[in-house]
Amino acid sequence: MAWSENYRSRFLDVDLDKGRFRVSRTAFSDPAVFQEEKEKILYRSWLYLGHESEFPNRNDFLVRQVLDAEILVTRDSQLRVNAFYNTCGHRGALLCRERAGNKALLTCPYHAWTYRTDGSLLTRGKVGGYCKEMDDDRAYDLKPVPQLAQRGGFYFVNFSADTPTLDEHLGKAGEWIDTLLEHSAEGLEVISGLQEYQIRANYKLMCENSMDGYHLVPTHGSYLDYQRHMLKGMEVPSLGGHVIALGNGHSGLQSNLAVGRPIAQWMPSWGEPARTLIEQKKEELVGRLGQERGEFIANTNRIFCLFPLTLILDSQSIQVRTMVPIAHDRMISRIWLFGAVNEDPEIRRVRLEGALSFLGPGGFATPDDVEMLEISQRGYAIGGVEWNDISKGFHAGEDTADGELDQHIDNEIQMRTYWVEYDRIMNDGPSHDAQNVRVTEAAL
Repeated sequence: MAWSENYRSRFLDVDLDKGRFRVSRTAFSDPAVFQEEKEKILYRSWLYLGHESEFPNRNDFLVRQVLDAEILVTRDSQLRVNAFYNTCGHRGALLCRERAGNKALLTCPYHAWTYRTDGSLLTRGKVGGYCKEMDDDRAYDLKPVPQLAQRGGFYFVNFSADTPTLDEHLGKAGEWIDTLLEHSAEGLEVISGLQEYQIRANYKLMCENSMDGYHLVPTHGSYLDYQRHMLKGMEVPSLGGHVIALGNGHSGLQSNLAVGRPIAQWMPSWGEPARTLIEQKKEELVGRLGQERGEFIANTNRIFCLFPLTLILDSQSIQVRTMVPIAHDRMISRIWLFGAVNEDPEIRRVRLEGALSFLGPGGFATPDDVEMLEISQRGYAIGGVEWNDISKGFHAGEDTADGELDQHIDNEIQMRTYWVEYDRIMNDGPSHDAQNVRVTEAAL
């Protein structure tokens, strides 16, 4: 999609003559808009659920909140992965109150209705008084979520049955997930533990901020000063990279900022024992993937946003961040860390230290970012100003929806592609036709 004329809708104001691309603040501040987008976007999108390493064994289960729903994930006796609503088919009580475990049978605490891990009802506690044909049609089995699918061991759910498949939704962004699998020949695993905190801001601000190279210097100056000090005397590459629109609202940011990567980029603060291990890991990467690809995996930091609310970071560690929107101005942020299976304990140590020192709840970045998100939300509540600007790098021929690559990581194509998809769904905005489209004033 390339722009040929100005465009105006409830949410976007695109002026080609002025090189202006603006987003309405009502998308962040209006409770009615939040309810509308839950119906039109969130409950019809693919949302991150969990990773295969969290339920590797027969009869493993875990309970996870996705949007407003508690989802029960099981690996049944046939090793199939299932996702059910965590509610008993009898009177609606939560079936599993534990967050994770391993059980062949799942018994409701209220009336002892008992289910197998494939969701089938085994027994109704005291069976007397029921017609024996009552459950012939399996009406009381656990209800599965309409769609469950995985890419590279990362599982996603969709609460709508009539949407594109996960691979269709991911499109080019699926290749960014595939690249994570190249980190280790033995696979990836979730590191025990979870970072979870509440933020008084709209969830879409987190999607923008996480992809925003523009804010790095003014917001995270203390971290950059620290890095310069730690890297003194070392050859440090100049900051380079790019941002790209990946289609369907997804986007990616790629840079060579020297932050230390446990995959194969050593930092002096890690010590000499870690240096030897990192060098060995790099040799393994190059031997397995070839020189060019091995260097890319070792040294390239990547962040990508999967529309509408999943973020995957491949920098100081691999992290999956997802948000639980609980109001137009409030969210819960949840982060899982990943490492290589059978990773050396010393490398696991520096992985955790690196992840926590910058992206942890008390690290260099997160408190700064949370403060920026919350003061932005407070600014929207003041009212009187209608638009946010994300025009940096915008030009009339830009393929905002799909395929545009910008060599300046502090430009904002990665945000604009998100909002074009948002507007398309919410307001019948510009189509994603491969040819130039005529974009005119939409109904307000």
